[in-house]
Amino acid sequence: MKLLFIIPEYPPCSGGGIATFYSNLIPELSRQGHQVHILVGSALSPAITGYQVDKLTVDFLNPQAVSANIARFNRYNAIPEFQRHLAAAWTAWEQVNRSEGYDLVETTDWGMLFTPWIVSEDSPPTVVQLHASIGQIDFYDPQLDSQLQSSLIRLLELNLLSLADELQANSQFNAKTWQHLTGRNVTYIPPMLSCQPAIKTLEKSAHGLVVGRIQHWKGPTILCEALRLLGAKSPIIDWIGRDTVYRDSKTSMSAYLTQTYSDIWGKKIQPLGTFSPEETRQRQAMANFILIPSIWDVFNYTCVEGMAQGQTVLCSQGAGSADLITDGVNGLTFKVGDPQSLANSLDTLLSWSDAQRKEIGKVAQETVKTKLAPAKIAQQRIEIYEKVINNGRFSTRPNSWLVDAVSPAKPLEKPLAFLDRLPLRELSNYLVKRSLKKFLT
Repeated sequence: MKLLFIIPEYPPCSGGGIATFYSNLIPELSRQGHQVHILVGSALSPAITGYQVDKLTVDFLNPQAVSANIARFNRYNAIPEFQRHLAAAWTAWEQVNRSEGYDLVETTDWGMLFTPWIVSEDSPPTVVQLHASIGQIDFYDPQLDSQLQSSLIRLLELNLLSLADELQANSQFNAKTWQHLTGRNVTYIPPMLSCQPAIKTLEKSAHGLVVGRIQHWKGPTILCEALRLLGAKSPIIDWIGRDTVYRDSKTSMSAYLTQTYSDIWGKKIQPLGTFSPEETRQRQAMANFILIPSIWDVFNYTCVEGMAQGQTVLCSQGAGSADLITDGVNGLTFKVGDPQSLANSLDTLLSWSDAQRKEIGKVAQETVKTKLAPAKIAQQRIEIYEKVINNGRFSTRPNSWLVDAVSPAKPLEKPLAFLDRLPLRELSNYLVKRSLKKFLT
């Protein structure tokens, strides 16, 4: 098959679960003889030079072309981030020559890069892999100054994805979520993980470890509450990951945690910043245990990476990877968003002997090896691809209103004319406050 992937990140442009997912999947598809072309990019991508490895071609979205396309969406000047997402999606469509000549296209739900492939009549059959859409992320971590964009994107995502040729999810939890939202069947196929030899460490840390952005839905507040409940029995936990903004975009999540949990954040939980993938993996191997406190997560590779290392893993039931854990057999889970449940599970974990942990780690390794085996998962996906190609496009096509809402158009002569509908006094007051803020900072 000749396959085209339109994805927001792929090495060397990586930083999250999407890159991990595809850096495991795509080389395996190439090894099995399929011709694969990847276009990597999003509304925020820098200029990067493409490369080729065997039958795998990797190109990157042209940011200058994205900027040039923004004018075709100037009717959305009031929502600049959304405007740029649409410009990036249609730039991708143009950069791959409307995907002409490919048997199948796969894209993701993040950044609305799926848009042209759903609304265009001449697209090849398209798979949308559901990793975590902009609308989903905002639902679990809303930003107070972007509610207009968030509501619009969720409505458009729902209507567009309901008409995709094929929807796939890598966790049962997310498959059920989108099946409920769209009324469509969503195919569940677990991700693959290329098992590397477990790192042998000369020393073992006494600290637990969380790897993930310091972000509300990654569960730092739940962890702080749980450690308060444990009191003197609470362990020290290291946190690897970058800081993010919280709620009003004026406060960082770490600053909020320092203010709200001054007895925990920076003391019992120690934010370490970010590290290279190699050093992060080393620290995962050295940790006393691996913890995933998320209040929501489509999958979360930290869980299975820890399991593959033979570590004891404690995972929130709000993370899709919790599907792979049987309590007390190959790890532990706790109730999502429940500090007391997390505290109880931490107490249980800390009571286990070294022999118990070693046995649980061995079973965890075997779970990853058998359930996420690359050759097995790749074959499942190939069978679905062939089925999608044979079935062709989804029978119900987008209506003209929906197509018009997300398609490029002739630029408006006065794209800021919507401001005429707002009271001049409010605009003037806001402009003065914004100018003062910029001057003072």
